[in-house]
Amino acid sequence: MSILARIRAHGGDVIRDGYRFSLRQGRLTQEGVAWVKANLDAVKREAWLDFDRWQERAAIMEFDGGMSREDAERAAYQCLEGQHAHAA
Repeated sequence: MSILARIRAHGGDVIRDGYRFSLRQGRLTQEGVAWVKANLDAVKREAWLDFDRWQERAAIMEFDGGMSREDAERAAYQCLEGQHAHAA
């Protein structure tokens, strides 16, 4: 069973808004919430298939481009969304 399926089986959900994520706890116990937080990148990868591409692009923009992390994340998201718009 996938991570998202387990969260949903307990009445919870992972909500993605652009490149930001939130957790609707549902009936997840505090231990379950702690597990999700400890494994957040795996949860994000499952919720958004482009997560690793976005993270890599943002890191390049931050370190090679001299951008702040916040600006790099925003710009990387816009690049990925632009690629998807052209592919459609």
